[in-house]
Amino acid sequence: MTNVILIRIGEVFLKKGNRPYFLRMLKENLRNSVRRMPGMETFFVTPYHGRFEVTAPKCREMDGPELAKAVTAATSTFGITSISPACRLPLEYDAMRDAALAEVQAALDAGEVRHFRIEASRSYKGFPMGSPEINRRIGADVVQRFHLKGKMVGADLSVGIEVCEHGAYVFGRRIPGPGGLPVGTSGKAVLLLSGGIDSPVAGYMMAKRGCRILPIHFHSYPYTSELAKRKVDDLVEALSRFTGDNPVTHVRLTDVQEYLRDHVPPELLVLFYRRSMVRLASRMAKLTHSKALVTGESLAQVASQTIENLAVIQDAAQLPVLRPLIGMDKVETIEMARRIGTYDISIRPHEDCCSLFLPSHPETKARPEDIHTIEGALTELAALEDAAFSTRTIGDAVVG
Repeated sequence: MTNVILIRIGEVFLKKGNRPYFLRMLKENLRNSVRRMPGMETFFVTPYHGRFEVTAPKCREMDGPELAKAVTAATSTFGITSISPACRLPLEYDAMRDAALAEVQAALDAGEVRHFRIEASRSYKGFPMGSPEINRRIGADVVQRFHLKGKMVGADLSVGIEVCEHGAYVFGRRIPGPGGLPVGTSGKAVLLLSGGIDSPVAGYMMAKRGCRILPIHFHSYPYTSELAKRKVDDLVEALSRFTGDNPVTHVRLTDVQEYLRDHVPPELLVLFYRRSMVRLASRMAKLTHSKALVTGESLAQVASQTIENLAVIQDAAQLPVLRPLIGMDKVETIEMARRIGTYDISIRPHEDCCSLFLPSHPETKARPEDIHTIEGALTELAALEDAAFSTRTIGDAVVG
């Protein structure tokens, strides 16, 4: 008997001819997630007929803390639908029965169990017993030994048995996975990451659809502090649990914003800020061969996010602007931020660059022709954007 983590896969199996590529990416992402855990650097991820298995090195048993770390890694890996700590056994009925009885005993030791069910599935037809027979025989043994009642729907305990060609798995829990597609299978996208609640959630949602997220952050030092940049670095670290390691690029937008403050009507300032950010993010996308931009905008959440204003912002982009939060309200976004671990970082009291020189009455229905006329007269804007992009940094290093 070997303790393993059994991994089940969902949407990847809809990919038909591209399935091997998706499975290869999922295996790589899962292995990287597991090996990022302290002490798990040499653990294995092995595919078996529509499943993955996480095992300890040198054929030894995984202990409790290692099992917990492997589960944590799997629940952070997109493309996985459910996870079960399981024991892998030889294809012998007695071994399956004994392991199932041990799962029931462990559940009883942990708390009250009134009803149970045995849920066997047999993908390997060479095993002489079918699933219904396995269910009946082991179920009868549970009733006889523990005096529990069987219940097909809504049982307190469901013991799963999966019979495969290479062995059988017995488990007592199915832990939900994050679903989605493996990160990297849908190309790359540049995430405009502020220090707020929304944009980290937007990055998470696009990573769930298989995008590799490359974050870019615009700051207004010295108007915004170094603590604000550190906050964004912490957000990227929190997201990396799901997205993998993608360091954030910081762009100092101060000179651009001061110029716009002096040459643009106040009610349009935020829109011009956003257009400059979108242009600069598009340049980063071109350098990194990314196919889209991602923002945390939600329709009508603030004045700059009306349909008219979103169209004006989109107009400055050279690529599609993906807005996964567009139909979500703030409560939904906050709930998701809490679930993925970014909320407490996002609410730290440090300002972002869009709050600089804000007007009291921003425009809610800007017209592209007016924006183009004003922008055409901003003769120094392109040079200032060039300078901002050429001095961008990753950590303390200038990468322009």
